[in-house]
Amino acid sequence: MRTVLITGATGAIGSALARLLLEEETTAVRLVLRARSEGHLQERVRSLLAFWELAPADPTMSGRLEAFGGDVSQPRLGLEEAAYKQLSGEVTNIIHSAGNVKLNQSMEDARRSAVDSTRHILALADACREHGRLRKLEFVSTVGVAGRWQGVVPERPLREPREFHNTYEAAKAEAEELLLEEMARGLPATVHRPSMVVGDSRTGKIIHFQVFYYLCEFLSGKRTFGIVPDAGDVRLDIIPVDYVASAIQISSRREDTAGRILHLCSGPSHAPRITDLAEQLRKRFTAYGARLARLRKVPPGWIRGLLPAITRVAPRSARRALESLPFFLAYLDEQQLFDNTRTQAFLAVEGVAIPRVEEYLDAILRYYWTHRPQSGAKPRSAVGAGGVA
Repeated sequence: MRTVLITGATGAIGSALARLLLEEETTAVRLVLRARSEGHLQERVRSLLAFWELAPADPTMSGRLEAFGGDVSQPRLGLEEAAYKQLSGEVTNIIHSAGNVKLNQSMEDARRSAVDSTRHILALADACREHGRLRKLEFVSTVGVAGRWQGVVPERPLREPREFHNTYEAAKAEAEELLLEEMARGLPATVHRPSMVVGDSRTGKIIHFQVFYYLCEFLSGKRTFGIVPDAGDVRLDIIPVDYVASAIQISSRREDTAGRILHLCSGPSHAPRITDLAEQLRKRFTAYGARLARLRKVPPGWIRGLLPAITRVAPRSARRALESLPFFLAYLDEQQLFDNTRTQAFLAVEGVAIPRVEEYLDAILRYYWTHRPQSGAKPRSAVGAGGVA
C-alpha cells in the first residue's frame, strides 16, 4: 500500500489525477485543501466526489480518501500539528500541483504561492524521509518557466539568464530551481512541465474552465466583434488533462524517473497553428448556434491599441474576460516551441501517446458550450499556466 499526498486537488490537473489514483486499489489518497472550517472542508470534498461521480460511501474508496484543511503557502502546510505528524509518518509519495495562477499579481504574492509552497513541500518531504517513508516527489511546474526563451525549449534545467512575460513565470522558475537544488542533493523527484491544459480528450470534462476557453471566444471573434490577431505561424501548445494526469500517475510509480524533467505538452509536431485553430473554432461555434461577426485579422499590436475601445462597448458580462487578453497577446511576440522528444519516448513504452487536436477539439468545445458560465466570469487560470508555442 502506498499513500499519496496531493496538493491542488481542486485544480484541473490535481482533480483528474486524484480520480486516477483512487482507481488504484493499493493506493490511499490524502488531500490538503484550503477551507475556512471543517464544514467547508467537507463541502469541498463533496464537490470533488460529485465531479468524480463517486458517492461518499463508494466501496471502491474503502476509506482510502482523507482530506485535511490547510494552506501549502504556510509553514507545515497550515496543518494542525497532529495532521502534519500523521502525514509525515504515512506519506510515501507527494504530488505538488497547487498554485495560484494569476499573471497580474505582485512578485511578493507570486513568490508566496510558488516559492514558499515549494519550500514547505520540501520540508514535508524531508520529514517523510526521516520516517523512511518517502519514495518520490512529483513537482508540477510549467513550460512557462522558459519565459521569453527563443526557439525550442529543451527538456532540461533552464539556468540561462532570460526574461519572463509576467511574475507568475518568474516565480515558478524560481520555485523549480529551488527543487532542482534539492534533487542535486539526492531528493527523489520528477519535474513535470505541462503546457496549456484543456479538458479530457474523450469527454471534454474539466473541473474549471481555464484561460484556453476564454481564448477560444477571442480567437473566434465572438468577444471582439470579429477582430482577431493575425498570428502568422505562431502555435498554441495545448494538452488534454487526461494525458497530463496519466503521465504523472505513471511517473509516480516509477522510481527510475527521479531526476528527470518531463515536458507534458503537444510539442512542435502536435501544437496547432493559432490561425488554423481559430478557423476550427468559428466552424464549431457556428454549428453550436453562435452568431459571429465577419472575421477581420489585424496585427496583434493593433488589438492592444483597440482593446480599450472594445472593452468600453462590450457587454458588461464580457469586460472582465477581456482583461486577460493583453497577457495572451504578449505571447505572440515570439515563436516558441517545447521539445518533448524524450518524454514521448518514455510514455510510448507505457502505451500513452499525445492525442491530436482534431481528435479531441470537438469534445472539449462541446463540453464548454454545454457547461460554460453565462455571467462572463473571469478565467480561473491564466496564459502563463499553459504556454503559447
